[in-house]
Amino acid sequence: MKIKNSLIAIAIVLPSIFIETSSLFAQTNWIKDANNPVLVRDTVSANLPNDIFAISDCWVMKEGSTYKMWYTCGGINYPTDTLLRSRLCYATSIDGVNWTKYSENPILDVSYTGEWDSLGVETASVIIDNLAPTNERYKMWYAGQYFNSYRYDIGYAVSPDGMNWTKHTGPVMEVGDATQWDNGFLEGPSVIKDGNSYKMWYCGYDAVIDDNGTDGHANVGYATSSDGIIWEKYAGNPVLTTDINAWDGVSVQDPHVIKQDGMYYMWYGGNDVDGYGQKVGYAWSSDGINWTKSPLNPVMKNGNTGEWDANTASFPSVIIDDGTYKMWYTGKDVDPIPSNLNYYWEIGYATAQTVLGINDDSKDQVIHIYPNPFSAETTLQTDNLFANATLTIYNMYGQVVKQINDITGRTVILHRDNLTSGLYYVQVTQGKETITVKKLVIRD
Repeated sequence: MKIKNSLIAIAIVLPSIFIETSSLFAQTNWIKDANNPVLVRDTVSANLPNDIFAISDCWVMKEGSTYKMWYTCGGINYPTDTLLRSRLCYATSIDGVNWTKYSENPILDVSYTGEWDSLGVETASVIIDNLAPTNERYKMWYAGQYFNSYRYDIGYAVSPDGMNWTKHTGPVMEVGDATQWDNGFLEGPSVIKDGNSYKMWYCGYDAVIDDNGTDGHANVGYATSSDGIIWEKYAGNPVLTTDINAWDGVSVQDPHVIKQDGMYYMWYGGNDVDGYGQKVGYAWSSDGINWTKSPLNPVMKNGNTGEWDANTASFPSVIIDDGTYKMWYTGKDVDPIPSNLNYYWEIGYATAQTVLGINDDSKDQVIHIYPNPFSAETTLQTDNLFANATLTIYNMYGQVVKQINDITGRTVILHRDNLTSGLYYVQVTQGKETITVKKLVIRD
């Protein structure tokens, strides 16, 4: 809860024709759901709700047929609290739109004995680790806020079911010293388990003005761990930074990272004015360290004046589900928040189609690409003859980068030329029929 070139050489082929770049529906074209917001606060004071002030900063996964959401709920526990605190709550859904809050919320509370997370716990990242002991199958990293200093560090908790959590003693990652880029607070972790390694991307804020280039800005850092508890921050942090005179010139924060086909993809919150206009950006990386921001950023903007997310549409949680990108995000309509409860600070939902609206392999015809991933050249080969086929290459945000017509034969050699590393899609069509769509990954 924040207050806060030539691509292709053909082996058996006729000339190619370059097509002007054109956008298709891809993960940069998000459609907000008409039912937004999809998870709302309980503003009935008699219910003593934990979320009377705000619902924000969600983390969503799908397990089986059930969507599961952990989110920050801002409110007051009566009669224990004498001030506003943030906690972590839980909800489930069968469609991602209609959510049922867990009756025993909050599922992770603050510490009441003056501990490091005594003022608030929020911005959770959750994974399921099937190799862990049963009582630790769910693993959570979260931001904990100190009662007196108002700083955030990163904590860790485990659960057998995603609802009953046991905290690790003390924070597992702390702010840097006064000379470092993350000396103010840490929050918004995004953790994946990649092989035997845990990898975390997180927001760090530089609160010390010492002319080091990150003063007063929030950026994204990277850390690794072998057990999820002892973390080593990357020496070259931060790995994703604000850009001067850009839409994300003040902050880049609350990343959500997924890995697919050997590539890392990040959605993140960005802002160019303190306290206003948070939007969603998109970036990709072949190693999780060197990131390329989409030239189409921001990929989702806050709404128009009068809409429920007019102030903020950000802090995304993204999954890929049946060929569709699905995002849940924090929406807010005004800032500062009025003293009454007549405002929005809740969770919205948006979707985007993958490139061409499908995941892979649209037809049964057998087509091979080898090697894939590749760094210099690769070969596309079919078991059947191409007959006046068309081959189209799309980049990872759904734009045509090359098209070759009148392909005849069984083999096409693809050269990298000047393409950057990343995910591409190869579409082969004959007449009006799509023969196949294959993912193509280029690595350095």
